[in-house]
Amino acid sequence: MEGILSFINSFFSAFWLILKLGVDVLFVTAKAILYMFFDGFLFVVTNLISTLDLSALAFTEYAKWNDLPPQLIYLINQLALPQGAALIAGALVIRLILNIIPASLTRV
Repeated sequence: MEGILSFINSFFSAFWLILKLGVDVLFVTAKAILYMFFDGFLFVVTNLISTLDLSALAFTEYAKWNDLPPQLIYLINQLALPQGAALIAGALVIRLILNIIPASLTRV
């Protein structure tokens, strides 16, 4: 009787270990797949923001409408202040995206 109980105990211990390893592999694989898609999404968003750099053109038009002198418009564009503002705005957008996505995944 002791041998049968020992066999059943070792069998189900091995079964439980295999089941735990299978679930662990499943979660690690799911995490890797989700990370791949999320990283690709952020890569596309980052490249779109950097590609669509219309900050100097938008600032120039805005400055002309507000009657800024051309010398000041030239100086601001040469100092790359519109590009810096676009970089900060892009960082804020990416930060907001990073905050929204985990919140939507955790609220069921």
